[in-house]
Amino acid sequence: MKPYRVLMALVMVALLVVPGVAQDKAKTDGADKAAEVKKTITPLRIQVVFNEFDGDKRITSLPYTLMVNADTGGPIASIRMGLRVPIRTSANTSTYMDMGTNIDGRAEKQEDGKFLVSLSVERSSTYAPQSHVAENNQATFEQPVIQQFRSQLNLLMREGQTVPSTVSTDPLTGHVTKVDVTVNVAK
Repeated sequence: MKPYRVLMALVMVALLVVPGVAQDKAKTDGADKAAEVKKTITPLRIQVVFNEFDGDKRITSLPYTLMVNADTGGPIASIRMGLRVPIRTSANTSTYMDMGTNIDGRAEKQEDGKFLVSLSVERSSTYAPQSHVAENNQATFEQPVIQQFRSQLNLLMREGQTVPSTVSTDPLTGHVTKVDVTVNVAK
């Protein structure tokens, strides 16, 4: 019976020691993976340019630059630039509407060295209200017309590349908006 008790004692000790060793290995594996993720982050400078054309003539060029860390599941970088524009709702009251440019972006480094750049771009603006003269020679103003442009972009790009990603025509004026995206590794 004595050998049986000794064998049981050894089994009990082995059962207590093995989980401790497994936990230590799991802790080191987690630390190795965290270090690996930190090493793969590549800081990128992404430039988004809104170019507006009237025929062949460039009317505006609005550049925006955001910094993005290219990694898997990284945070979204954002730019919000604009004004709060009053919109008359009745003779004595107005409400305010946000106008301008909103850009959200994220990037992921691919195995071939390229970057998958995901962008959400939005641009809104008003046309100048037209003035009218009433019978009593008082100027009256119509409500502004609001133009909105939105696009979701998923671009596979290499470092230093510029992609003319979106072309859109304004149905009221015929002006053409082109969105160019450039990606560079930040030094």
